[in-house]
Amino acid sequence: MDESVASCQLETDRVRLLSWKESDAEKFQPISSDPEVMRYINGGRPWTGDELAEFIGRQMRHEASRGICLWRMVRKTDGETIGSCGLQPLEIGGRDEVEVGWWLARGCWGKGLATEAARSVLRYAFERAGLARVIAIAMPENLASRRIMEKIGMRYESETEHKGFRVVLYSASRGPRSAVQ
Repeated sequence: MDESVASCQLETDRVRLLSWKESDAEKFQPISSDPEVMRYINGGRPWTGDELAEFIGRQMRHEASRGICLWRMVRKTDGETIGSCGLQPLEIGGRDEVEVGWWLARGCWGKGLATEAARSVLRYAFERAGLARVIAIAMPENLASRRIMEKIGMRYESETEHKGFRVVLYSASRGPRSAVQ
């Protein structure tokens, strides 16, 4: 069986979200070292190999302990790693929350892939993971991510600070008012 199918957590029309393995660092390195991709994640500073290894290890621990993580996003047509999308615990404003988040390789921007994956992940959060609330954060000037948040039914809640960066916080809740489609 194809490893990408065996470890698939979610699938949409165009992407699969897969569990991480340590060996995935090589596949994700071009994304985490692109200053444009990292512009709104790390202030534009590309990650070192150690930072990428720590990220992958953290996602593997989250999935093992909580069943959620920012899964590796793979394009179905060619199996190429094109980003990540999923859920992760996030402490913000003195509260423990669960965040839906995404990263996408620059060559994949503007094609609706992040929206497609994030919509699927948000549905997973409410229907399969049993979460009542999910948040998303972005730097205020990251208009592309803010549009994705709105497209998947999240609503602006506040502006705050996270890890030294100003961020906007959006949220969605399970229930009859949830806009997840």
